Amino acid sequence: MIDIDLGSLELGPHANLIRDMASKCSADVSIQAIWVGGSLAAGLGDTYSDIDFRIAVEPGQIDRWTSPDWQHYLPIHPCGGQLMQFGEQALLHHLVLADGTIVDFYIQDTTRQNPEPHLVILACRNAQLRETLEGFAQPAAALVREIDGAVVRQFFVEYWITTHKQLKALARKYDLSAFAGLFMERMPLLRAWYMQAIGKDIDGRPTLHMLGALHRGLAGKLTAQQHMILGMPSRTSAETVSAIEAIRGEMARVGRWLADWHEFAYPHELEAVVKRTWNENKELLTKR
Repeated sequence: MIDIDLGSLELGPHANLIRDMASKCSADVSIQAIWVGGSLAAGLGDTYSDIDFRIAVEPGQIDRWTSPDWQHYLPIHPCGGQLMQFGEQALLHHLVLADGTIVDFYIQDTTRQNPEPHLVILACRNAQLRETLEGFAQPAAALVREIDGAVVRQFFVEYWITTHKQLKALARKYDLSAFAGLFMERMPLLRAWYMQAIGKDIDGRPTLHMLGALHRGLAGKLTAQQHMILGMPSRTSAETVSAIEAIRGEMARVGRWLADWHEFAYPHELEAVVKRTWNENKELLTKR
């Protein structure tokens, strides 16, 4: 076994579980290093945070980690998980433990580079490897950034192209498209509202980190009308059509405001084509 040092994790969430996991892993001499990344390493985690647990093994040993005997490495047994492989040098077990904790158990070989914003090294058998791990720390990509007119214009172009495809789904009577389709309408709308309310752009990928930043930015800033648009029902095709049209109205309004404020060319022609073809076929969209 090698000494375990939780460092800044000592008084944080999941400290006891992390210590027990590290102790079990340290008993396996094939494991060369153990560390934690993610929000816990950044000091931003809470009791609901995943444990981003990492280990490094010698090259050529990754295959034996596709189906490990978890009783040797986890103090609480996993109820289920997903395996993701990253070539021959790394893999990840996304696990839910019996107490409800989510653990991302990542295994890499000692030659792989795995940059991430923060990490806390719990144990390492080799000083040179420790130095390599310390070099993994890289600044995180910004979730929130300054508004770039060209980027925002393209965002609205992509929105109008995507929403144009709603015509196809509804005309083909894909009733369940209301759920997936309206998600693709509402997420761009939230991003547009964020830009108008905060004066900055936000990453469009719907990760938990993005949703957290979105929530913090828009909390208390949306009107009753905006909340109503977000919550419009889609139980029938007619309701879905109404919800899409309400979102489009807001996207057009905010898009024009942003274009004026940040001096980019709003895609008026594209919007007009989408709306015209929608209106030409609208009667067919709600017929069942």
